[in-house]
Amino acid sequence: MKTNEKKTLATIWSHLMFGVLLCAAFASAQSFESIDLNGMQPPKVEIRYPEETTREGSLVSVRITIPDGWHVNANIVADDFLKPSTLNIQARGIQFGDPIWPEPIKEYSEALDLENLVFKGTLTVQIPIQKLEADYDTSTTNLDFGYQACSNICLAPQTVHASLELKSLGQSSLSSPALDSPSKKNDSESLTLLLLLAFVGGLILNLMPCVLPVLFLKLFSLIRNAHETRSRLWLLTGALVLGVLISFWILAGIVALIKAGSGNAGWGFQFQNPGFIAFMVVLLSAFAMNLFGAFEIFLPGKTLTRMDAATRKEGLAGAFFSGILMVLLSTPCSAPFLGTAMGFAFTQSTSILFLFFTVAAIGLAFPYILVAIFPQIRQILPKPGNWMTIFQKILGVFLLGTAIWLVWVAFQMIGSSGAAIILGFGVIAILFSLAFGKIARPDKPFVREPVLLIAFCLILLAGWFLFGKVAIETAIKEKARIAAEETLSDDGWYRYSQKTFDAFANENRVIFVDVTADWCLTCKTNEAVVLSSETVQGLFAQADAILMRADYTLESPEVTELLRKLGRSGVPAYAVYKPQTASWNVLPEILTTDAIEKALK
Repeated sequence: MKTNEKKTLATIWSHLMFGVLLCAAFASAQSFESIDLNGMQPPKVEIRYPEETTREGSLVSVRITIPDGWHVNANIVADDFLKPSTLNIQARGIQFGDPIWPEPIKEYSEALDLENLVFKGTLTVQIPIQKLEADYDTSTTNLDFGYQACSNICLAPQTVHASLELKSLGQSSLSSPALDSPSKKNDSESLTLLLLLAFVGGLILNLMPCVLPVLFLKLFSLIRNAHETRSRLWLLTGALVLGVLISFWILAGIVALIKAGSGNAGWGFQFQNPGFIAFMVVLLSAFAMNLFGAFEIFLPGKTLTRMDAATRKEGLAGAFFSGILMVLLSTPCSAPFLGTAMGFAFTQSTSILFLFFTVAAIGLAFPYILVAIFPQIRQILPKPGNWMTIFQKILGVFLLGTAIWLVWVAFQMIGSSGAAIILGFGVIAILFSLAFGKIARPDKPFVREPVLLIAFCLILLAGWFLFGKVAIETAIKEKARIAAEETLSDDGWYRYSQKTFDAFANENRVIFVDVTADWCLTCKTNEAVVLSSETVQGLFAQADAILMRADYTLESPEVTELLRKLGRSGVPAYAVYKPQTASWNVLPEILTTDAIEKALK
């Protein structure tokens, strides 16, 4: 290996390891002691009937003890996205009145940036007996206490069930409470387990539909570089991993800034911005034309490289760019396990957020790290040949298809006029690529390349800010107005809103919620394969379930809060709400008929 290549290899991997270790150490030092990941033990609940004879007008006392270091929301909450405490008591032959709650404690929450009403320690709720029938029986008393517990983090709403055991003098207490957990994340999860979920989720992202175009490109690259030296392979892998890590860190930084400004951000949030959609259409269109052979980028006095060296011997810049492109196309979809991990990370400090993004990035890049560690894996790939020229153009078709899909996303997001504008930017990118290939040839002065690129960028930016952005914002407002007027879609799904949700919950209707987005290919796959199937539709009809769809295509604080309740950071997200127990049953990102059937039972 050449001396300069050794130095480059050592520099790349030393920077990678330093960045990862620094992120982990800082997160550990700042946040391990401040986060309680063991959850809250179920509150202790005691029911006491009056010692004298039970009669109409008597008060039943419910004594609730909240574990130290925790509080629960009061029966009245400061914001609609918080879950209030509830009591539901029943007994044969006894009609109870509304609970009489104690005065709540006012407490400012830095995480929520509001003054909330909470209960701490021990509280006693009085429930009046309104009517007694001749056959009443206090021993049949059952009680459900619904609550949302918070400490440094807020857990998902839960319900504790209690039944009565008779004691002397008419006093009574509860049997051991049984907890009905509404979330897949149980109370015993540790930081290590959540980080493992983030890693596995990042690894699975490689198999999600969003990443398939880049996956094909990297497969092509591995074939092209099948006979490279091991040191060269480590260099290319290091550059790709660095591109992935830096991209994830940039996203984490943007999320942290949004949170610091009291805004809302979720996984894949950048795809809610039409400007980002337009940028991706331009980028993918130009990249596709590069693979079609319309143009090449040449370096003065050096060997040429392409935008991504997947079409030739791969350069470090191309590998780095491939890592960035992987991240850009992977973030629209939340993979299995990743939603749970990131749902936690998005509620934590900036250091913990960066730690989780780092681990997910390593998971996404891990298959390529494995190839560098075990280069014999390359032996199972086909040998390079003339077929690769055809395959290169097929990859260009894949990328152009991805750009067309993004235009369709824009159509769903902002209507035909907005989609036409974004399509126009893609067409400009294609025309520029053809012109670039004619004007900036290798036999011409190199100065033509930067001049053309700068001019192209300036034309696009001027067109966007002077015309495109204004027109698209107008289209968004018009589409939002139309959507607000549509409560029920033609396929039987209600548009999610907290008001509509509460109305059906008060009617004791089981509610199935689908949190989706037009830019999420996993969402669309689940809808086409599972949710639209006759079997699943039959299960919904049998359970008499209300179907609600929460659209996350554009930024929506209401849907963001729903995701937070479900413990998810992005789409897809699915859950069944049962008002009888006031509990959520969150389903996996990859839906199955069996999972839906079990959740509805």
